[in-house]
Amino acid sequence: MKQSDFENFIQQLRSDDSLTYEEGYHSIKGRVDEVLSQLIQLAQAETEERGRSKFVELIGESIQPEAIHFLETELASPFYEVRMWAYSSLSYSESQSANEIAAKFKDKNPHEAFL
Repeated sequence: MKQSDFENFIQQLRSDDSLTYEEGYHSIKGRVDEVLSQLIQLAQAETEERGRSKFVELIGESIQPEAIHFLETELASPFYEVRMWAYSSLSYSESQSANEIAAKFKDKNPHEAFL
């Protein structure tokens, strides 16, 4: 993916307009592994719940160990939506280790409303 395309898709992903967001999301979705490190860096730099949760959802499309580790750390986020997307991504992942992380989280955090 060209860097200029990636930057354009990220701008779309940050949009408050749902159609624009979806266009950006789906433009990156099948190519997350190509830009995984950049996505993780962008997510870590986000201080707002909504922005960070968008990146967490997108990173959740990957089964790479780096993505799974990142999602596991996001389970401790103070932001509800971030925890929800991290859990959902791990839970529905094709990775057995991701599924195990989600199961442990569920056992230790039965109070979470999204479980």
